[in-house]
Amino acid sequence: MFQQIEEQQKAVQEKLAGHILETSSGEGLVTVRMAGNKEVRSIIIDREHPGYADADQVEDHLVLALNDAIRQASTLEQELVQEWMSSVLPGGLGALGGLGSLFGK
Repeated sequence: MFQQIEEQQKAVQEKLAGHILETSSGEGLVTVRMAGNKEVRSIIIDREHPGYADADQVEDHLVLALNDAIRQASTLEQELVQEWMSSVLPGGLGALGGLGSLFGK
């Protein structure tokens, strides 16, 4: 049984790694591509964008885009783990019997 759970957990991690999230900030000045496992795949800075000349603006938008990508990846992870828990635990306890709302769900 434990081996099956480990395999299912690995499948969830593989699913996360396969989801690519893309977010941008500054009207396309900075674009971040991140896998669902929170691995940054690429950062694109549009050198033709009018805001490119302002290094502080580029840095600010990079932080905003990265934080947004991390939030999206965390939400995706919660959804996939919730789905997995629902399939593993008996009687709908995957939602922790309604206690999930106590933890932000």
